[in-house]
Amino acid sequence: MKKKELPAEFQNVPQEIKEVLFGISETKIGEGLLRRAAEALRNSGVTATFVNRLNLRHEFRYQGDGRVEYNFVDMSTDEVLQLVFHELIHMAQEPKGELSYYLENEIEAYLGQYFYCGMANKEFKALRGRDRNFEKKIEKLAKFFDIYTGKPTNESMFQNAFLIALGEIGLHPLYSSSLGWRMGPPPYAVCILSGLM
Repeated sequence: MKKKELPAEFQNVPQEIKEVLFGISETKIGEGLLRRAAEALRNSGVTATFVNRLNLRHEFRYQGDGRVEYNFVDMSTDEVLQLVFHELIHMAQEPKGELSYYLENEIEAYLGQYFYCGMANKEFKALRGRDRNFEKKIEKLAKFFDIYTGKPTNESMFQNAFLIALGEIGLHPLYSSSLGWRMGPPPYAVCILSGLM
């Protein structure tokens, strides 16, 4: 995807975000995701909006309706690339532009981020505190999912690993039930990652 070929839904984002989108689109998975996110935005009648919020520190937040709030402070280029990739998955997950609080959507976004990092030769970073517990759960989940077919390689192992990842993310303060986050019933599936390759 050449720079002049960014989808129309991303034409009015800040130049620094456009540069990130160009970088993401250099991978097949990134190019596919950018196309899917643009399609979801078009279908919902909203456009992508990235707003630099100075009161945020090294953070990205998807607010629904195609709006992402961010601040690049103290972030490496690799971190920015994978976080924008993560937020594009959320845009693609919401065909009506509405923000959902299902933890499954976060697991899919982190799983996609993991595959993107592998293809772009970047270190996967997610919810890193004093340990890498959550990242290890996503890495294990990835072992039971084939990004090229968009399907689990072993359905029962995938479901088990997905449930463990859900349990782990539920322990993080960003995803507490007091903030409205919840789990849906099994079986768990990913929708956006299917067909990106």
